[in-house]
Amino acid sequence: MSLGSVVILYSLYLVSVSGQELDQDISWTRKKGEVVSFSCKNNDWCTDVDWYQKKEGEPFTFILSIEMSTCAVYSNYDHPQEADFSPMRKKNNCDLKIQSVEVYHSAIYYCACGNHFGSGTRLYVTDNHVRKPKVTVYPASNPESNGKTTLICLARDMFPDLVKISWKMEDEYGQTVEVSKAETEHLEQREEGQTTSMIIIDKENACKNKYRCYVEHEGDPQDVDMLKDPFSFMCSLNLASLVYTVMIVKSMVYCCGLSLLLHHRNMGKWTQHL
Repeated sequence: MSLGSVVILYSLYLVSVSGQELDQDISWTRKKGEVVSFSCKNNDWCTDVDWYQKKEGEPFTFILSIEMSTCAVYSNYDHPQEADFSPMRKKNNCDLKIQSVEVYHSAIYYCACGNHFGSGTRLYVTDNHVRKPKVTVYPASNPESNGKTTLICLARDMFPDLVKISWKMEDEYGQTVEVSKAETEHLEQREEGQTTSMIIIDKENACKNKYRCYVEHEGDPQDVDMLKDPFSFMCSLNLASLVYTVMIVKSMVYCCGLSLLLHHRNMGKWTQHL
């Protein structure tokens, strides 16, 4: 791996740790000959934006730099397909554009401003059509003995098979907030054709709040609510179990008292007989 690639990867790591990140679309799918553009959002403080290309198994390649106020290009960086790339004015932003995509353009495109990098947009050049994910949200099981429960969000059967999953919570007052990864145990597993996200939360929160899985895929994102019925059933089941336990204890006390009373009665009859 080249020194430049090491520096860029380290910068991406620092960005992920610090939480500062330029916003980019997750992916774009195009056929040969179609046009595509890449946006770099949340860059109001940037005077110019640099663009990098990362192909599978190859180091990062610098493409060009765009001056944001005028969309002027600083080029002459010896990219093999330098002539294929150009700036495109889009509202108050300057995007990176490829006028006619080819298979060799398939790669991840990163924008950068200073030491801040975007998350990257992957370009797929294929005849396949975009297929939205099927999203399912459900509790993994009944609450554990430590008072925790696991929620699962499964995104599957999509193309491209690249998604970003986050969680939101609507509290009892109707306010919706992002579920912080720092405040919950958050696990994610990626397999071919599907991505699973799991969060471990307090059972009390699961019963009183409404959870929503937010799935970002190419195009429009999806919001999928966590059904309240499983939680209502789960919480009702816990209450029913408690009531049932109390009834059993009462029945046992009643039986013990009745047995003791009958015992004393029988003892009295036996004494009179003597």
